[in-house]
Amino acid sequence: MLSELKPYLTAIALPPTSLLILLFIGALLIRSKPKLAKNIIFFSASTIWLVSTNVFSVWFHNQVIHEYPLVTAKDLKEKSVQAIVVLGGGVVVGLPSGDQQMSKTSLERLRLGAQLARQSGLPLVFSGGSGWDAKNASVAEADVAEKVLQDAFGFKLNFKESNSRDTQENAGNTWAMLSKQGVQRIALVTHSTHMQRAIIEFKKHGFEVTVAAMGQPTAGSEAVLRLLPGASNLEVSQSVLRELLASLVQKLMSN
Repeated sequence: MLSELKPYLTAIALPPTSLLILLFIGALLIRSKPKLAKNIIFFSASTIWLVSTNVFSVWFHNQVIHEYPLVTAKDLKEKSVQAIVVLGGGVVVGLPSGDQQMSKTSLERLRLGAQLARQSGLPLVFSGGSGWDAKNASVAEADVAEKVLQDAFGFKLNFKESNSRDTQENAGNTWAMLSKQGVQRIALVTHSTHMQRAIIEFKKHGFEVTVAAMGQPTAGSEAVLRLLPGASNLEVSQSVLRELLASLVQKLMSN
């Protein structure tokens, strides 16, 4: 039950929802407690602006998230990697055609995984079922990825794990599948914000992990624009905060 509530609790805890709730509370208090209400409104509005700027989101990411070097096919061969594992990042449902498509996050990971697999000749693995927030999804994400990989990249998926709903299950189900093939040394493909938590889960099950991270945000070239709010900057801040929250839960559950 608690796992099924994860997407809703996460959405409420993260900006902008949490800050918009505070704004609403401030508006309700504007007559009865005007001073407190103004402080709440100012704090909420200014924080929404701050976390939506490029200058803050890049700084925040660099302070919290490990910086991972780019990995090449040569690096994978030198480390005797046996397979490349791509973690799913969600699907888009409700399209007019009725088909499901990979989310931007998931497609970015798949592209990097396919590139490394093509260059190295290593087998490509995709892990992703239907997440806790994907009740309307009738097709597992791994099945969608397999079709996209074939149709858009002209590349074949060697293994797919289509039952996992979160990172913990990604690791456990992938180990159950690949250990039977004698595969223990993997290159793990996911975004930098998600990587550290994913490494912990995959190592816990017995994998030797080579990092193939992506999604490192960069500073904008225009100083003024870096101080203005933007949706992509808010997305970066959300990702970092989500991982901080998830890592806290991970530590509490392991104690």
